[in-house]
Amino acid sequence: MKMVKSLLLGSAAGLAAVVGAQAADLPVKAKAVEYVKICSLYGAGFYYIPGTDTCLKIGGFVRTEWNHNAAGSFATNLAGAGGQYNRASDTLVNRTRGLFSFDVRSQTEYGTLRSFVRSGWQWTTNTDTVGGSATTVYLDRAFIQFAGFTFGKTQSFFDTPDISDMSYQTEEVRNSTGGSGTPVFAYTAMLGNGVTATLSLEDYSERRTAVVDLSTAALRAAAFSAGVTNVSDNHGNEVPDVVGNLRVDQAWGSAQVSGALHLNQAQYYGAPVAPAGQQGHPDDKWGWAVGAGILLKMPWDAKDTFAVSATYAEGATTYVANAGGAFGARGAFAGLTQVNGVAVGWLDDAYFGPLGQLELPTAWNVTAGFQHYWTNSLRSSIWGSYLSYEASSTTIDTLICAPRGFGPGCSDFNAYQVGSRTIWNPVTNLDIGLEVMYSKVETGFNGAVTGAAAGVNTVLTANVIDPTKRVQDTDVWSGILRIQRNFWP
Repeated sequence: MKMVKSLLLGSAAGLAAVVGAQAADLPVKAKAVEYVKICSLYGAGFYYIPGTDTCLKIGGFVRTEWNHNAAGSFATNLAGAGGQYNRASDTLVNRTRGLFSFDVRSQTEYGTLRSFVRSGWQWTTNTDTVGGSATTVYLDRAFIQFAGFTFGKTQSFFDTPDISDMSYQTEEVRNSTGGSGTPVFAYTAMLGNGVTATLSLEDYSERRTAVVDLSTAALRAAAFSAGVTNVSDNHGNEVPDVVGNLRVDQAWGSAQVSGALHLNQAQYYGAPVAPAGQQGHPDDKWGWAVGAGILLKMPWDAKDTFAVSATYAEGATTYVANAGGAFGARGAFAGLTQVNGVAVGWLDDAYFGPLGQLELPTAWNVTAGFQHYWTNSLRSSIWGSYLSYEASSTTIDTLICAPRGFGPGCSDFNAYQVGSRTIWNPVTNLDIGLEVMYSKVETGFNGAVTGAAAGVNTVLTANVIDPTKRVQDTDVWSGILRIQRNFWP
């Protein structure tokens, strides 16, 4: 009996030892997983970065569109190869774009610290390779906001509420930096009740067009040629534009008045000679612009909106018109060509002649639009915009208009655009939109003809041997079919 008892006790002790050893080998219980938490401080879509008090929102979209008589968003074929409307012109263009944004915010003793980045990739017919190796990469937003200051690339503080959200392609007879951004160094004061005031120093690369030198016969012969942008004689980047605004945002909508100062500077009279600059240059001259806009939410439905805006500028043309868009490469609406005629006009910041001073052109526009929601998933807009440009230059009248057989103001022109867009949202965050637009240019140099040898790429004159291309008012219909998936949020 004692032997049996000893065996049982020994077996139990051995089993306990084995179990204890196995228990020692088991892993320690893991800490509870810290799941991503919603951050409600800044609206929908923000989450706390795990282990921090910083909130992050990721957004973006994927878009593809087919353009008729347009080279992509905001680029109606009003100039360049596409604007010639011959058998070499691309009247159908595809543009596909992908974009991502990162919005990072946290609270400090000075208020919200925010950083925002938005960048994308883009492929356009006959601009990028089929394989995609030459696709366009762009950065339209990259800024920091802290204690009322904004540093980096964002939308200009000059831009007023207007029809930007009502259309796909109306960036010709008005200008907004919403699609491209511009570098700023700005301070915004919160005045209460939704009222703010901002003072901003802005890089003028986005808002500068040509200062045109007409001081030599060769330069005059090359200037104001159909299909060609006037040659720029701009001084190097030295002084930023000074922009200010007063804005109000409330339940009924938003309104803003803006002003800007833009310094015009030339290089030299004629081509520089050794030593460079010994022939002198015109004095610098400040240009300026003022603008105002209002967007109203309709009382029957806050989603329905009406917007109207106007801008006037002297020597600051690109605060009024998009000289860097379809009007030509940074400085001109250089030609819209139909079968028997061509419309021309140039958007410059200043002109000067031999030993003369800078002369500043004037430009103004007005835009208006209305957007209505038929249902929560179907909305339409209708809008229009008008531009008037006057060179206001005795230099042009004397050195260009008179020698070519025209009266004063021969290079002045007007343009307008009207259109309508409808967007259907079959499911949340999917947009299917169709827009149709009509553009008309009431040309400068009306009644002239272009040269025989170079077609629309020759100097305008009232008397040439081939009157095939007459300079006359011209118009074009264009449209965009766009499908876009927006990332939620």
